[in-house]
Amino acid sequence: MIASDRIDTDNIRLNNKLLRACLENGVPFASYQMPGESQVSTQVQFNGKPRIQQSAGDLTNARGFVIAPFDKNDLFPTIILEPDYIFTGNLSVDEIMDILLKYQSAEEGEVTSNPIHQATLSEFTRQVETIKQKIAEGVINKVVLSRITIDRCIDGVDLITLFNSLCQSYPGAFVYLLRIPGVGCWMGASPEPLLLIEGNHAKTTSIAGTQVLGDSEVSKVVWKAKELDEQEIVTGYIEEVLQTFGVTTLEKIGPHSYRAANLVHLRTQFDFEASLIKPQLGEFIEALQPTPSVGGLPKVAAKELLLGVEKHNREYYSGFLGPVNIGDKTTLFVNLRCMKVVKEGFAFFGGAGITKGSIPRREWDETTQKIMTLSTFVTSVKTSMNSYEFSKTGS
Repeated sequence: MIASDRIDTDNIRLNNKLLRACLENGVPFASYQMPGESQVSTQVQFNGKPRIQQSAGDLTNARGFVIAPFDKNDLFPTIILEPDYIFTGNLSVDEIMDILLKYQSAEEGEVTSNPIHQATLSEFTRQVETIKQKIAEGVINKVVLSRITIDRCIDGVDLITLFNSLCQSYPGAFVYLLRIPGVGCWMGASPEPLLLIEGNHAKTTSIAGTQVLGDSEVSKVVWKAKELDEQEIVTGYIEEVLQTFGVTTLEKIGPHSYRAANLVHLRTQFDFEASLIKPQLGEFIEALQPTPSVGGLPKVAAKELLLGVEKHNREYYSGFLGPVNIGDKTTLFVNLRCMKVVKEGFAFFGGAGITKGSIPRREWDETTQKIMTLSTFVTSVKTSMNSYEFSKTGS
C-alpha cells in the first residue's frame, strides 16, 4: 500500500461529520476522492429518491452521481443520485445537519437479497474450461470470469475510518463510499477510468493484463503473450467504439505498465475532443460498457455466456460509477476493487480474463490477488471503535 502524505485534516473532519449523519439517518449519499487529489467530495440527496435511468439518453443531461450495474435489469438498474447538497473542500456542513438528522427515509422496508454464491476452485475450473471450449469453437475471443468471497468478520470495523484509510493508502485510485436505496452500501478503490471529461478534453482507457508486482520495479515487468493478447483485444474494441461516434482524431498513449496497489496492469490511454461525444454521452457510455476488460468480446455473446456460467449476480461490480456533469466535468470509473456491505459481512469481487491460453489455477490465483487488495486492507484497518450495524446499511 502507498500512503498519501497529503492529508487535508479539515476536509476529512467535516466530511466525516457529514458521512456519520448520512449513515445513521439513512440519507442517500456518495462520497469520493479523485485520483491524485487530497480532498474528498460528497453528494447528498435528501429530497425525493435517487432516479432510475430509463434510457441511455437520460444520462446525457443528468447531473449528479451515477452507478450502473454490469447487467442492467429491473433488480439492478442504473441509478442517478441527484444531489441537493455537494460538499467540497472545507465547506461548513452545519447548515444542512438539521435536515439530515430529521431525514425520513423514503425506502419501503428492507429488501431481502438472495444468498451470495461463492464459487469453489473446482467449480471455477469447470467454468474456465467451458469458456475455453467456446473460444475454441470460435464463438468468443475472450471472457472475464468473476467470483465473490465473503468476509464474515466485520465487528470493530468502522466504515468511515475504513474509507479515510482507503483514501490515504490509494491516492492514485478513484476511492468511494456510497449508500443509495436500491443499490446498497458499497466501497472501493478503482484503478480503471471509463470516461473522463473536463471542458472539451476527454479520455478513456484500456486496461487489461495483470501481474503481482512483488519486489520488482514496474519498468522491468515482462508481459507474456496471454496478457498482451488481452490488452490488444480491449484496445481494439475501444478504438472501434470511438470511430463509430466520429472520433477519428485522437492521441493514443501506450500500452505501458501501470501499478495499482500490489498489482500491475497493461494500460493504453486515448485522448480526444469531448465535443464529439457530449451530445450523445449516454449512448457513448452504453456502447463502451461493459468493455472487454470486464466482460469479453464479442460484447453481447460474452455477456450472455457469463450470465449463464456465473452462479452469482455481479450487481454493480464491473459496472461503472462516478459524478456526471458536475460543472464541466464527468468522471466515470469501472467499479473494480470493490466490496459491498451485506448481511453476512463484506462481499469482495474479483475477475480474470479467460483466453485460449488460460490455465484455471492461475486465473483463480489472479482473482484471489485482486480480492486480497481490499480484503487484506480491511483486516489491517480493523479497529475497536464503535461500528455500524452493517446489516441495516444495505438495501
